[in-house]
Amino acid sequence: MATDPTKIANTTARTAPSIVIKATNPQGQMIAIGGIKRMSRTITRTTSRRRELDSNVPGITVEIIPGPVTAFEIRISRAMLNSSTLLEGFGISGVEDLVYQNIPLTVEEHRFQTNGKEQVVTYTGCYFKDNPIDIDVDGDWQIVQEATLEVATCTVRNPS
Repeated sequence: MATDPTKIANTTARTAPSIVIKATNPQGQMIAIGGIKRMSRTITRTTSRRRELDSNVPGITVEIIPGPVTAFEIRISRAMLNSSTLLEGFGISGVEDLVYQNIPLTVEEHRFQTNGKEQVVTYTGCYFKDNPIDIDVDGDWQIVQEATLEVATCTVRNPS
């Protein structure tokens, strides 16, 4: 039996894990954020060192004391689809000045593993920290915007 060249052959090969980003729009509906090109997460906190004072080598660190989290941010790069800007992609239309984003977003990161399991990371209390105008037009004439969202809290669950 010949293979049909117009159809993908059955195989056990799988693609790399995929990620879907969703966010609540101002009406409270969860919508998929299309065209996500890249996402990064940064969590930083202060730390204090306790040092040895009475030793042959003074200043040796005895322990590091963790402090409060000072920044929890996600940075998203999104390809502009049609004429929608990054904020419009998140369901915030007609906003140029960030002062008008007065309702926090919930952002969900759905991680689909190669073994078929799903992990959902939920970022709550998110506010856009910047509204960039810098637009990068790369070799494929794809327009990409980047923005940082400040995150209040984060939870992880495994629904599957």
